[in-house]
Amino acid sequence: MKKLKWIIVPVLTLSMLASCAEKTSETTASESASDTTTEATETAETTTEATEETTTETTVKETTAPTESTAPTYTNIKEPYGEVPSDAVIPEGYHFVWSDEFDGEELSKDNWLVETHPKGFVNNELQKYVNTPENIYLENGDLVIQPLKEEDDKGKVTYTSGRINSYMKASFKYGYFEARIKVPEGQGFLPAFWMMPSTNAYGGWPLSGEIDIMEVVGGMENTTFGTLHYGLPHEYSQGSYTLSSGKFSSDYHIYGCEYLPDKIAFYIDGEKFYETSDWYCTTKLGVEKEFPAPFDNAFYFTLNVAVGGDWPGDPDDSTVFDERAQMRVDYVRVYQLDSLESYESAEGEDQ
Repeated sequence: MKKLKWIIVPVLTLSMLASCAEKTSETTASESASDTTTEATETAETTTEATEETTTETTVKETTAPTESTAPTYTNIKEPYGEVPSDAVIPEGYHFVWSDEFDGEELSKDNWLVETHPKGFVNNELQKYVNTPENIYLENGDLVIQPLKEEDDKGKVTYTSGRINSYMKASFKYGYFEARIKVPEGQGFLPAFWMMPSTNAYGGWPLSGEIDIMEVVGGMENTTFGTLHYGLPHEYSQGSYTLSSGKFSSDYHIYGCEYLPDKIAFYIDGEKFYETSDWYCTTKLGVEKEFPAPFDNAFYFTLNVAVGGDWPGDPDDSTVFDERAQMRVDYVRVYQLDSLESYESAEGEDQ
């Protein structure tokens, strides 16, 4: 498999060691579904979910997000927004432009919005997404998203969790995106690090695209999925990466995505496991858009942990909601090409 070439940049900020994983690779078929929302927005959309062996389609009311926004679009930035982290490992031909290291006392409102949604918002999930310091907080240089289970005196069980996004805060067209994450362990959890378009230029989901950089299904924590969603009807392109031993929930790993004008690739701990240029774009009116649409716009980040739903299934008696249920995010970082123009004029040259 092709590996990115890296250079170490010694500059400012806290040093942290990233885990390296042994692996085997495979390509599988499964689907996730998502939405475009801002804080305290409760909407629903058409989504599709699947496991490796079986596919279950769930249709709920579709909503159309705004087609215009004032979200910043960062393309080929030369000067970084913030200090370059001292442990930054930068792909050859790229430079650092943005990060959140989660080193403060509370979540940065300059970088993130907190989403709130009711139970069953998408995919028959069981959790409510809430904005509480018990579900979303910073600790020891990590963002912590903590799913919680509560049972009342009548035995009624409710679940809460956290979901944040960088909509209207930080949106990037092309680049290398990565996050160092320790995922939850337990049946019924679905942690995710993913991206949605800042504008629905080609229509509501999935017409304007979705990039899922990391999804690890509770109960099969040795595998991570990288997925693109697009098309009318909805289609997806997906690869997966399975550890030869151990679980992603046992340690931190670096989940990456290289988003370029003619291809999108997914990485784990610096090694590519899936690359594709196989997608298309057709609007609701049936108008075919030229490649690389819909992946020719800026996308923003989302981090969340779902509980239950069509893909992971519901929690069972083995599922615990202590620190083992946490998704811990050490950082999210963005690098962009030194010269996008040079890349676009390379005419297929191996980058």
